Amino acid sequence: MIRNQIDASAYLDKEVELGTGCRIEAGSKLFFKVKLSNNVWISFNTIIFGPVEIGEGTYIGPNCIIGYPKRSLLKAKIRKESLKENLKNNDLVTIGRNCIIRSGCIIYSNVKIGDEVEFGHNVLVRENVEIGNKSLIGTNSVIDGYCQLGENVSIQTNAYICAYSKIEDYAFLGPCSVLLNDKYAAQKETQLIGPIIKKGASIGGNSTIMPGVTIGEGALIGALSIVTKDVPPKSIYAGVPAKKLRNIPNDWKSTLKSRIAT
Repeated sequence: MIRNQIDASAYLDKEVELGTGCRIEAGSKLFFKVKLSNNVWISFNTIIFGPVEIGEGTYIGPNCIIGYPKRSLLKAKIRKESLKENLKNNDLVTIGRNCIIRSGCIIYSNVKIGDEVEFGHNVLVRENVEIGNKSLIGTNSVIDGYCQLGENVSIQTNAYICAYSKIEDYAFLGPCSVLLNDKYAAQKETQLIGPIIKKGASIGGNSTIMPGVTIGEGALIGALSIVTKDVPPKSIYAGVPAKKLRNIPNDWKSTLKSRIAT
C-alpha cells in the first residue's frame, strides 16, 4: 500500500477521507466532508470547503479554493454568524479523475467537473456549473453560474462565459471571447438568457456573442466579430455586426469537422 504524504502544517478536518497515495502540501486546509480518491495531489496553501469529492490522480495546484461558499453563506459571516455551521449547507463539488487544476483557481460550490479536465491558472468557476470530460479552460477565464459545458470543449485564455450559457461538445472559444446574457446592460429588468454554442462550433478571438444567440453546429465566427443573430450550422460569419461570408468548405480537413459528422 502506498502511504499518504501529509505535510505537518496542513490541516485536515475529522470528516476528511483519504484514499492511498495522496499528497497534501504545506499550508493546505481541508474542511468538512472532503473525499480524496487514490493518488490525489493537493499543492501548497490550497483551501477546500466540503462537501467535495475529488477523483483518482487529480492535481490541485497552489493557492486554489475549492467549494467557495455562495453569497448567502458569506453574508452570514459578515453578520458574525457561525460560518462553520453555515458551510455545512454547502452544495457538493465533484472533480473527476486525472484532472489538472492549476494555481490560483477558484471553484464555487455545486460544481461538477468531469474526467481529464484541465484548467489554466486563475480560472474562476461560479456555482451550478457542469463541465464535461476532457475539456480545457484557459488561464484567467471566468465561467459564471448556471452554465453547461460539454465534453472536449476548448476555452482559451481570458474568455468570459456569462451565466446561463450552454456550450456543446467540441466547441472552441478563442482568447478573449465574450458571451453576454443581458440584452439591456442592466438598464431594464429582463430575463437573463445566455448564448448557445452548438456542437463543434468555433468562436474567433475577441468576438462577442450577444444574449440568446445560437451559434449553429460546426459554424465558424471570425475574430473580432459581434454576433447579434442566430448563425446557421456549418457557416462562416464575421464582422460588426457579423454577416455570412460563406459555408464551411467541404474540402476543409478539420478533425473537428470529422468529430461532429453524423
